[in-house]
Amino acid sequence: MKKINILLFISSLFINTLHATTVYEDGEDGTANGWRVQKNGEPATNIYSNARDSRVIKLQGQGGPWILGAVSGDLSWNNTKEKTISWKMVMGSRYTVYIPVTTKNGTRYLFYNDLPKRILRHGFEGGILHGLGGYNHSEYKNVWRTYTRDLEADLKDSEPDNELISVNGFIYAGANVLLDDIILYNPNEHIYSDGTDINNWVISDNDPAGATITKITDPQGDHVQGDVIKLQGNGLNNSYRLNPANWNNTTQNIIQWKSRFFETYSVSIKIKTKLGDRELLYTNSNNYYPSGGVINNGTTIWHEMGGRSLMGQNGWEQRRDFGDINYFWQTVTRDLKQDLKDFEPNNELISVNSFEVMGSGLIDDVKMLDRPTIIDPKKDIIYEDAQDGSTKRWHIYDNDPADASITNIEDKIKGRVIEFRGDGVANGYEIGSRVGDNQWNNRNHKAISWSMNYNENFSIYIAIETTNGPRYMNYERRDEDRGKSYNYIRFGLGSDISDGLWHTISRNLEDDLHQFEPDNNLIAINAFLIRGSGKIDDIKTMLNYSKITYEDAEDSSTNRWTIFSNSSGEATINNIIDNDRNSRVIQLQGQGLSDGYRLRDAQNNIWNDISHHNLEWSMKYAEPFTIYIEVETKNGHRYLVYTPIDENRGVSGEYIKIGLGENIVDGTWHTIKRDLAQDIANAEAGNELISISDFIIRGSGRIDDVKAF
Repeated sequence: MKKINILLFISSLFINTLHATTVYEDGEDGTANGWRVQKNGEPATNIYSNARDSRVIKLQGQGGPWILGAVSGDLSWNNTKEKTISWKMVMGSRYTVYIPVTTKNGTRYLFYNDLPKRILRHGFEGGILHGLGGYNHSEYKNVWRTYTRDLEADLKDSEPDNELISVNGFIYAGANVLLDDIILYNPNEHIYSDGTDINNWVISDNDPAGATITKITDPQGDHVQGDVIKLQGNGLNNSYRLNPANWNNTTQNIIQWKSRFFETYSVSIKIKTKLGDRELLYTNSNNYYPSGGVINNGTTIWHEMGGRSLMGQNGWEQRRDFGDINYFWQTVTRDLKQDLKDFEPNNELISVNSFEVMGSGLIDDVKMLDRPTIIDPKKDIIYEDAQDGSTKRWHIYDNDPADASITNIEDKIKGRVIEFRGDGVANGYEIGSRVGDNQWNNRNHKAISWSMNYNENFSIYIAIETTNGPRYMNYERRDEDRGKSYNYIRFGLGSDISDGLWHTISRNLEDDLHQFEPDNNLIAINAFLIRGSGKIDDIKTMLNYSKITYEDAEDSSTNRWTIFSNSSGEATINNIIDNDRNSRVIQLQGQGLSDGYRLRDAQNNIWNDISHHNLEWSMKYAEPFTIYIEVETKNGHRYLVYTPIDENRGVSGEYIKIGLGENIVDGTWHTIKRDLAQDIANAEAGNELISISDFIIRGSGRIDDVKAF
């Protein structure tokens, strides 16, 4: 067990730096940094949405367009790893969403609007249109909907021989809108049919008789689809179902298939929901505007999936380029969870159970896909805590002179830590990457912290991406900040930090950036680099790092304190000068644990702090004490109880009992930092911190610098 008389951080989430999900916007940083508006419209703003219970982006005005990322250049995402996009949107009126991509054949704009038409090659250079529907649906308007598109598949619908290289941005054109959770990811897939096994299919309705299922070679062009399934019968009168009859897929919500049909066809998907069995029915008709709704006494929900554009009869540009018949495969992607909620908003998808086609044509690549896993940005991300005994996340980026080493060792205070040995600052070590696939590309968080134990010189660099290009936030063993020099922004951590003891450093990177570049903004955190020999532990990023001070005693007042228990009749609260701290502190004096003291605001109101989940305080005690941090949680009112013992004693009613170590009552100053949210979660699985109310202590001693962050 780690000793607890030092600065203590416990974090809640460990991230694999190669995870295949990149969040470009979730609003949780409280800013609209990265958005630009061209032509008509107000600058993007960040607001709180009651419907989403989170922060979102508001684009207000007519037309725009509003741009996140760019078509090319330094501001573009240039994401070469992830090719499926997901976003959430409230559709109030007409819109077009453009996704600029780089392809083998140049720049393309995959764009989406509220009509079902698939014009594919459109009337402007590089434009490829896929309609999402919803223009005539009141159910689509003024509600949050999730949209998911396989960008590579959408490109190949129009240009089957082209290849997607990178995804570069998100552009919205239209009237007022709210946006959230703009994400690129690579979904896990469950393939139910890829054309190689005809036994995956059965004829489920052979009336009239004569329906057939055959395996053929893709007749299109260079036969890029390989083997495919051909369904042939009397149009919509015959049906074909994928085996097994009951998939019982409870983990995936998105379905996708490729089709080449030259007549009307329908797809029926049977699902189990909270309100009973349902059929999701998809049809392509001759309607230009979308339609859909609930039929069959409420058991069938149907959606238009693209009209006759799925049957080779596309818009004028498509006919101009390719003739009257479109011989290309086209991909249909449907979010079944969203399609259910469009017409039954209070229902929930439980499982997907079958896939059935009515109509004659070719079909291939029937698969189920995951929705993206969205990491809660309020949770810290641990990039290194050394507890797995590995050094695999690190590399030596400067091994001149040679023989620098990285090892994972046991430290008597911190447990397992990372140790660097080399020729001082001549050697350099890196976790994450300044460029390439190993970049953290952390676009959620604005702050970072780490623990370090050095007794020689060092230099730390945090590699970040900003709106003005790459920057290195450089933290040194100096007493002064040196400011900006080219792409380096230099800060001093104090000349006495290399004292051979453990120190925890927390920095708000965006605040540090603004100190010397006030008009620049942080886009992403990519890597942590360090020169010098020593030990590192607990590297993590946070949504924000902004302390609020509830008591530092420097105003000479005690008006934020009250005596809530005065059993001795002699309890007092005084604001005094402490010679050891060379500052003012609060002195609590009474008859030991019999007397109690409470810190709130100056009007004796609770803090109701919903923005922070860490609490820090300094204390000097030479006798027993009991500290109560009063909080509200998802499961109700709680007290986090901290005492000078060496073990945690768990939950007892509203009380969560945690030990801070016996040696903390040694009559010297100690600074304690606690992640309250994690302390709650460790004691009560599934419970969550909502707000911090106040600070209560029994026992006589001195308190200073009570802060939340």
